[in-house]
Amino acid sequence: MNTINNFCFQQLKQKRNIYRKLLKIIHKILIVISVYLVFGLLFQYVYAEEPADPYKSQHGSVWLLPANGIYLEAMQMQTDVDYEVTGAIARARVKQQFKNDSAFWTEGIYVFPLPENAAVDQFKMIIGERIIEGQVKERVEAKKTYENAKAAGQRTSLIEQQRPNVFTTSLANIAPGETIIVEFEYQQILEYRDNNYRLRYPMVVGPRYHPRNYHPLAETRMTDTVDVTSVVTETDLSTNSHNPTRIHVQLDAGVNLAELNSTYHEIHINQTGETRYSIATVGENIVSDRDFELVWQPELADQPQLSLFNEPINGDNYTMLTLLPPDLSYLEEKIQSRDVIFVLDISGSMSGTSIEQAKASLLTAVDGLSDIDRFNIIWFNEQTGSLFPDVVSVSAQYKNYAKLFITQLQANGGTEMLPALKLALANQEKFSRLRQVVFLTDGNISNEAELFEIIDKQLGDSRLFTIGIGSAPNSFFMRKAANKGRGTFTYIGNLNEVQEKTVSLLKKLETPALINLQLEFDLNNHDIEIYPEMIPDLYAGEPLTILFKSRSTPQHISLKGDYGDSEWQTSATIKEASQSGIRVAWAREKIATLMSQHHESDAVPERQQVKQKIINTAVQHHLVSRFTSLVAVDVTPANDSAMLYREHLKNNLPHGWKNSSPAKQLMPAPGMILASLQLPQTASSSRFNLLLAIIFFITGLLFYRLRSTYK
Repeated sequence: MNTINNFCFQQLKQKRNIYRKLLKIIHKILIVISVYLVFGLLFQYVYAEEPADPYKSQHGSVWLLPANGIYLEAMQMQTDVDYEVTGAIARARVKQQFKNDSAFWTEGIYVFPLPENAAVDQFKMIIGERIIEGQVKERVEAKKTYENAKAAGQRTSLIEQQRPNVFTTSLANIAPGETIIVEFEYQQILEYRDNNYRLRYPMVVGPRYHPRNYHPLAETRMTDTVDVTSVVTETDLSTNSHNPTRIHVQLDAGVNLAELNSTYHEIHINQTGETRYSIATVGENIVSDRDFELVWQPELADQPQLSLFNEPINGDNYTMLTLLPPDLSYLEEKIQSRDVIFVLDISGSMSGTSIEQAKASLLTAVDGLSDIDRFNIIWFNEQTGSLFPDVVSVSAQYKNYAKLFITQLQANGGTEMLPALKLALANQEKFSRLRQVVFLTDGNISNEAELFEIIDKQLGDSRLFTIGIGSAPNSFFMRKAANKGRGTFTYIGNLNEVQEKTVSLLKKLETPALINLQLEFDLNNHDIEIYPEMIPDLYAGEPLTILFKSRSTPQHISLKGDYGDSEWQTSATIKEASQSGIRVAWAREKIATLMSQHHESDAVPERQQVKQKIINTAVQHHLVSRFTSLVAVDVTPANDSAMLYREHLKNNLPHGWKNSSPAKQLMPAPGMILASLQLPQTASSSRFNLLLAIIFFITGLLFYRLRSTYK
């Protein structure tokens, strides 16, 4: 009996030893896992100073993507801009300098703005003494070329258009300590308004608000691709030291100037000839937190009403016709009665100086209303409301009430522009009173396509005037909305400009425009391809520019239209003058027109046909477009074995913006990160990792307790 008991006791003891050893092993494993997770989590926060989830990031950041998930900041950038301006055409050469000051091979991706009418046509990459010229290819093909070269360890660069005024530069396989220069050129037709030429170079992309229920796939009609290329701009709310810039302008005005100055930056001016000037920004660099604007006023004594420039290439003539606003004061026509609807953006992106500029402009506009007018004020952020249920007569009582209302407005919340635009274009009466909508906003939204569609459908007999507010408004949206609305675009970037520019706009609103304009050439109409296809209204102080391609150039032109209740017409014999760059300007305008057709079409086959026309035009004229890109590849492999890190270069916060208000509602919407950026999301599971660590640690303690029980 004792033998049996001893045997059973020995068996039980052996099993307890086995269980004890097993529990000890499991306990050690759980402790190691817990420690690994906890310390891994701590290291993640130590090395990633920015929020680890790009979708939740509330400030600008440079993202590096090593294999171990530790984020590093490595790249710096410098931009030099050189302009050559001849008459109304500006040629810009932009040089971006990328320096990898880390110990790793990197890839950099930088989002930057350009004028909305910029025609990018030249591109090269400079590495030491080596110069690699870029080639225009269809967007998908260019991207494939870039990715293949990157994978092969070759230095390569890619310029893509994300929106008409937003571009990206991608640069792969930058060696540790290496500097690579990307240089591209573009051309634009300058704006001439209120007797002034304006050269504007945008230097910052403000973060965009993504409306509720908005997703980039909703823009597939505009992009015609599942690989949506709309980007989310990351800005730095703490410092404005990124992307230092130098700007130099060689100006040949062609006429003597009455005035030449910079609106927002200090400049040095050196007159090198009777009509020639050399202009440079003062200082080694300027802060890229607001747009640069150069303004000059020609002496008007000998200014012609009609001018025509021509560029013959390969049997085709590319012609630019400019009609300066005629003096119509002798007609003594004034608009007898108007309905003026003011729409004011009071969202968070307007906080700071922007809302003060907007309120000052609106107060001036209300003061300028006449007794025969009617008016209303619509405001919006994430909600929309109006001061009055409908338009009211302009009485002293209503004006005072409106001004009191305006002074008390504060900027906060989201930018839900669509309901406000619908309300402003609704309830149109069918009689002789002219209806004018004045929209004051910075326009930093993502759903431009939806807004353009509303303008197309609901404009009716209204006229839409946009006022761009702040240091970095979305000029593409503002200008195109005004063009579609048959109105004008005014940019106010400084409180000191409010009075002058608002009064100038009020003059346009009060004076009848030349409408229903028709051009007649002494050429066969079938011989002309003209853009814009529909001639816009012509307002006081603003010229009309028309570009066309033909086999020969016209010698005589007639223009007629309606001015108030009168018919107006003029004609002139044209003296031809040659100027380079007109072909590029014409091709850019054709692409813009085709892009509008592409967006407005509901039929997939028709959109594909228009898309192919855009590609053909862009490739023929060597231009970057929505469907074509510029790519350069160094054939010599550089990085055959090292790890490649990826980073997204940050932008500055626009001048005058407050840090707190816009960040809250300008966070990227889910799905809005550009696929090619491949921003890291490895830290988005930090809470899950912490939970796992706690679970494993508690489980380890339980096993330790069990092991003690079996001792």
